[in-house]
Amino acid sequence: MSAERIELMASAAGRIGGVTWHHLFLVATDASGARAYLRAGPESLPRARLAGRRTLHGDALEDYEAPAASPYGAITFSSGPYEPGGVDFDPNAANAPVASGAGAAQLWDALASQAKALAQEKIPYDPAGRGANWAVMEALRRCGVEAALPPKRWAPGVSLGSAPGSAPGAPSAPTRRVGQAAMVA
Repeated sequence: MSAERIELMASAAGRIGGVTWHHLFLVATDASGARAYLRAGPESLPRARLAGRRTLHGDALEDYEAPAASPYGAITFSSGPYEPGGVDFDPNAANAPVASGAGAAQLWDALASQAKALAQEKIPYDPAGRGANWAVMEALRRCGVEAALPPKRWAPGVSLGSAPGSAPGAPSAPTRRVGQAAMVA
């Protein structure tokens, strides 16, 4: 895709203590208006979350093997067309511009490369720390982009340090209160 615009999207994903938390992902738009997404997520769901689910081949628990990294496995990335019915499609998602013009296509290619590199690192997925939101922001950081969240959005994991040895859960910015907007400068 020859992106002309890239946006950081924040989609409401749940509530914690009465505060809405958001799932972050990236959307690129080309000259024709076609859109594509880049998102992070867990490699698998914990055993308890699979109970009662079915797959094409029967019970989801039949062939379940616990991932070595964490109950969720490692951080993974996926991409594809951003359209109704697709993963993360949310016409009400808040957005913040990341890039536009000539540099957007180069950045989109660099983000795909960084997403692949992050996935190869097999970083254990932690939904409250180094999870999907952290991974999207880390891919941006590795491309030299310090993106701001859409206004008044809380996204767990965005303020975690990017240093390989830094402890998951250790904030790299002052601690925020629950519900206070996180802004990445």
